[in-house]
Amino acid sequence: MSIMKGTNLHGNRVQRSDDPRNGLDESAAYKAKNGAQKAQENEATKKALTAGAKGAASALGTPAAGKAVDLASKTKLGNAILNKGANLLNRIPGIGKTMKNLDDKKILDAANKVADAASANPQGAAGKAAGQAANGAENSGGGLSNFFGGSRPDFLGRRKKSSQSQDDSVTSGAFDGIFSGNIAVKISIGAAVMFGAILFFAIIGGAQTVGIITSYDSAFGVSQATGSETGGLDYNSTDPDARDFFDRVASVKNSFQMQGKSFNAVYISAVYTVLNQRGANLSYNDMTTAVITNIANAMFSGNSFSEDTFRNNLINSIFPSYLPGESQATYEAMADDVFDYYDDYYSLIGATASNCASLGSCVYEIKGFYLSGRGNVTQSMTITDLQVRLMECGGSFGSGDWNTPLAGEELVPFEQYVLGVAYQEIGPSAPDEAIKAQMVAARSFSLARPISMGNANGKKLEQENGQWILQLSSCVADQVYCNPNLGCSAMNDGEQYGTVRSGVDYPVKLKDPLPADHKMRTLANETMGEVLVNEQGNVISTNYASSVQNRFISLANQGLNYKQILLQVYGASDIDEMSCNTGSGGGCNSTGSTGPYSGWKQSDPAWGNITIGNTSQTIAGVGCLATSVSMLIAKSGVETTVNGDFNPGTFVQRLNETGGFSGANLVWAAVSNAAPNFQFVTKVSLSGQSQAQKLARIQELLNQGYYVVAEVKGNTGQHWVAIDGIDGDRVLMMDPGSQATDMWNQYNWTNTSELAYFRVTA
Repeated sequence: MSIMKGTNLHGNRVQRSDDPRNGLDESAAYKAKNGAQKAQENEATKKALTAGAKGAASALGTPAAGKAVDLASKTKLGNAILNKGANLLNRIPGIGKTMKNLDDKKILDAANKVADAASANPQGAAGKAAGQAANGAENSGGGLSNFFGGSRPDFLGRRKKSSQSQDDSVTSGAFDGIFSGNIAVKISIGAAVMFGAILFFAIIGGAQTVGIITSYDSAFGVSQATGSETGGLDYNSTDPDARDFFDRVASVKNSFQMQGKSFNAVYISAVYTVLNQRGANLSYNDMTTAVITNIANAMFSGNSFSEDTFRNNLINSIFPSYLPGESQATYEAMADDVFDYYDDYYSLIGATASNCASLGSCVYEIKGFYLSGRGNVTQSMTITDLQVRLMECGGSFGSGDWNTPLAGEELVPFEQYVLGVAYQEIGPSAPDEAIKAQMVAARSFSLARPISMGNANGKKLEQENGQWILQLSSCVADQVYCNPNLGCSAMNDGEQYGTVRSGVDYPVKLKDPLPADHKMRTLANETMGEVLVNEQGNVISTNYASSVQNRFISLANQGLNYKQILLQVYGASDIDEMSCNTGSGGGCNSTGSTGPYSGWKQSDPAWGNITIGNTSQTIAGVGCLATSVSMLIAKSGVETTVNGDFNPGTFVQRLNETGGFSGANLVWAAVSNAAPNFQFVTKVSLSGQSQAQKLARIQELLNQGYYVVAEVKGNTGQHWVAIDGIDGDRVLMMDPGSQATDMWNQYNWTNTSELAYFRVTA
């Protein structure tokens, strides 16, 4: 047996055996054990640092400051700083073991709960206790001014004063009512918070950590200025340059909204912050209106927000213009940092970030169809609010009858159907451009399918009582639709698993629900209403099989965009884009309405030119309120007195006949002339109320069963929307004038000035 020699930490020669009977040599075992112990001590010290930092920031600043420290500890940079601080502290004899002992006794966990409670309620017992500990820590650590260059960071605001002495921070009384148990435990908790706070100020409390906290200043600022979520924090900056910057962002966002485009202002803050972290040295004054507009424009593909478009523009245009000469990998890492910042901000405030598209409906002006082997077939149609009826599958494809609707399946909005087909047929793992090519092909195929089949086997595209219906079988005989909101499974009753149903409870599960923020929803919005046409403008019947889909993928991997792919594969002349509006249903907001009314827009050519009252004003021009009320009447399902189909046009015409307008202004009580059981109650002013108060008022009315419209532009103009529901802190709307469904992401919450509400009577 050979003997290997080495040197121990004290320089003495030692022997270790590599005898296989030992399984692991003694030196390696010692190192592993020692390393594990050091790692445990390091984690315990980090936990103390984090708890102390949260308690200190909450007590000396704001609840949001405590949340910010908590978030900072979870970021890559924050974790690295905590690791560095813990490593430095654990070089002091006894520190690591002491922290591990506290951790083993769960005292650090209790201290962390105190810090969390302080963040949630700084005036409560936990907040006061953490504040006392933090005050003692600040004094023990040498004071904030030693670390912040003589001034406190904007984020922390003014220091809270305590009537308690420093010594009270570790007495049992400070923690009474927070944790039960003996005095020694409560003293230990107080000591842990105070000790962690001292460590925070003495070791971690320098510019780096404050930089993590204050890097979200601009995110809070632009969110406050644009009426977006701040986690309940009423943010105000003492820096006039910062306030001017926030106002410029709000102005740019408002101008984009007037164009029917909406972006999240936190992305502007993210780009600004990431550029400065990489050395661009930008000031708030450098963020001019033109710069903000340029960044905002980079987010859009057409009128739709596109994360992929934004990422590419950041990498190839925005970042190189400020930091030329960096590597492609650097620009890509910076783009990742932008999206991480965005996600981290919403994690900090306890909200969900979402840019996902909400699918609506399109007006399809069809001249005819081009069918392989038959040529052009003239078929002039103007199709609005198209719904798909899923049919049974017969023959070798399923055990049902072609002419029978699939039981239990609701009508599917056409654009949602296209998304669901792409979800199943080509799948989310394909390149984005291939997915978009599939969506356009699926849309074109669907519209042409009834004509190409001679309306046989249950296929049809026609109106039923004023509603446009497209019937297609739910199997590979036509296309496989996988419900993006419910997932899908197959009945295993025919070729390739046979009939496909919504939900995952049938014999062969195919796919789970598509996540609300999945990129495929945005891709569907980017291609909404697009069909492939020939030189005569006829929609091409775009038959496809797996070999065609594989070609989509291959060409996308070669760098072709979806339009180039389609024109090459099908030899088409052009891609025609129909007139589309985005409604509440079918997209991210699964709690929103999905009926055809959810996509009604005042500018729809079917009624946009109808005049209001005895004026020359039209629905397209000033009909936002009438359109919003008509949506709610349709949503309620009450009987109406209009002739024919009920929609904004027939609603206004009925009101015109019955004195429903004074000039171009709606006579509220006259609404029941068109819908007798839909009666106006009253209007309420929201002037001077906070965002939380406005949200609570809307929720109260909805809980009582009222149907509510809201005026959302205040003193900046007048615009009404229909309230569709509440999802957490978001107010869902059906907007007759924009593509948005999140009311306070689209319109500044401060401008929500009044509500009007209706009730349904028996």
